[in-house]
Amino acid sequence: MRRAALPLLVLAAAVALGWNLNGYRLLDPDEGRNAEVAREMAETNDYLVPHLDGLPYLDKPILYFAAAAALMELLGPTETAARLPAYVFALGTLALVGWYAGRRWGRDAGWLAALACATLPLTLAYAHTAIFDGALAFFTTAAILCFHDDRPVLAWAAMALGALTKGPVAVAVPLCAIVPWALVTGVAVRRFAPPRALAAFALLALPWFVAVSLRHPEFPHYAFVRETLDRFTTASFRRTAPFWYYFPIVPLAAFPWIVPALAGLPSWRWGWLARRVNEHAREAWFLTCWVLGPLALFSLNQSKLPQYMLPLMPAIALAAARVLARDGIDAAGRVAAGLLALVGASLILGPRLLTQSLPLAPSVAAAIPAASFAVGIALVAAAALVALAARSGTPALGLAGYALPVIALPFVTAPLLRAVGDDRSAAAIARGVAGRGAVLAVEAYPPSLPFYLRRTIPVSTTGAEELTSNYIAAYHLRLRALPGSPLLPPHFWLEVLARCAAPTVFVTHDGLPGPRTWLQAALPLLADNGHYSAYGPCRPHPPSPSPRRGEGERRRSGEGVKG
Repeated sequence: MRRAALPLLVLAAAVALGWNLNGYRLLDPDEGRNAEVAREMAETNDYLVPHLDGLPYLDKPILYFAAAAALMELLGPTETAARLPAYVFALGTLALVGWYAGRRWGRDAGWLAALACATLPLTLAYAHTAIFDGALAFFTTAAILCFHDDRPVLAWAAMALGALTKGPVAVAVPLCAIVPWALVTGVAVRRFAPPRALAAFALLALPWFVAVSLRHPEFPHYAFVRETLDRFTTASFRRTAPFWYYFPIVPLAAFPWIVPALAGLPSWRWGWLARRVNEHAREAWFLTCWVLGPLALFSLNQSKLPQYMLPLMPAIALAAARVLARDGIDAAGRVAAGLLALVGASLILGPRLLTQSLPLAPSVAAAIPAASFAVGIALVAAAALVALAARSGTPALGLAGYALPVIALPFVTAPLLRAVGDDRSAAAIARGVAGRGAVLAVEAYPPSLPFYLRRTIPVSTTGAEELTSNYIAAYHLRLRALPGSPLLPPHFWLEVLARCAAPTVFVTHDGLPGPRTWLQAALPLLADNGHYSAYGPCRPHPPSPSPRRGEGERRRSGEGVKG
């Protein structure tokens, strides 16, 4: 293979991962909320306790927020600054798998592992997204690789930083991968937790945890019981799904590289018999346990989301690189070409199947056919490249085919992403209400609205669930009592509407007929994005002229009768 071919493909994939970071609006609720927490952190310079709408936000630890806030100090509160940490962590994960594969299987295998990891669909999706899972995948990958290389101190340090990103799951994932591997291959488990490694973990993770607990004594119970134990064992977070939920997601998330990754599966019996004495068998079981251990953990977890599979993707990329570097582009090439052609033809011929059963905004539904056709063409072209490479023995051609669909995605789906961003963000609401007075949210909280307005907004609410923070909802009674709290009584907005001491815009959810009916009758509509509506502004009432003596008594008496 030409020396420049693989590095150029990796460079193209890295550019694709970072393409269009600011090309579409923040997607609510997660991106809007996380970006607003980072914006408030940058504005207040409180890098200890995250805040949402001016209230403590202890649903997630500090690291991703701090990284995004630091970038906002430099770049301003933009979509790029909010998403850039996710992209940087994705690049870090590519570097880790490339370093590991290159050191063990050769230089080409290193580039190949980085290429495979970069062009997995799930990697691309969350390298563009302002959430914590890409950072978590980086730290869990570092921990698992350090455990395998017998560097437990570095592994526990990586887990500590992962815990500062997304909590105890950063410890559970590496242990669920490395402990089964140790049991299968006969490695002593105790070697993974020497005292100095545990001390490194405590030194990095405990200071922040203790500092926040001193300021908010309820935090340990909330973090370990409600956010960890309850999330794992109960359906209270309304993200439940059957045990097999991830079984179809993993192949799609790792397509098409999962095809060569599974090419060695027929020799599993030999691998099992040789697992304690043969290094190749031990490597195969290492990657297998890396996938199956965390997969079992997340399948047992009651709270399920597709991005939870990100920590498994580096193992699949390494498995694909290992097979292709050893067996060449022929390994499962015809199978991969057939599946690429089948999926591509389905997207070309049946784009309406993607829209028929989904409640989509008209603009999103209109953008899907063109995007589906373009992605389908890329998949069919990729199938042709892989098939031609398998026949002619041209590795670079086949690897370009494996990588092409995901490299093309950010470019051919840009109009669709813009339509989704416009539908899923509150940017249009922010444009409609900017400069028109104070903003009061009525039993609603569009997560990205304060980010685009560059200020917090008060919320007239019953239980604060609208803020999409389990912590704020759980302790809303206490948080209401804080000086200047944005949590206002549920009927407070009616008082503001009636007296209107200052121009005020009211924002409510389209699914709340009560508030919306009142506001429609009283105020003009300023903006409606299909999810939230803004009305107003109300105008301050002119002061009444002072009545003559005796007249005021008669007027108040008449008003009392009418009331």
